[in-house]
Amino acid sequence: WEGFWGGIAACFLLAVMLWKLLPDHAAHIGLGSVAAVTILTALASVVGDLTISMVTRESGVKDSGSLLPGHGGFLDRIDSLLAAAPVFAAGLGLLELTE
Repeated sequence: WEGFWGGIAACFLLAVMLWKLLPDHAAHIGLGSVAAVTILTALASVVGDLTISMVTRESGVKDSGSLLPGHGGFLDRIDSLLAAAPVFAAGLGLLELTE
């Protein structure tokens, strides 16, 4: 749990830094919005990791593949990214930071 809460705190600090670096044409975006997208992305990352762990455990398989021996498989390396990337992309779209 310490790592989870430490990660959430680090994400909030990252959100503050990103908000301060926003260009002038994005002045309509508040700190709360940036923090929400950042923290929701982090939460999606955790859910993605836990979901793949649950699926492999329920299947009775130790690793999700053998491409990277000793690392839990290739899917175990990118499970968080697969869950977090769509959340982040949707957040950027909602904040109107994409063109």
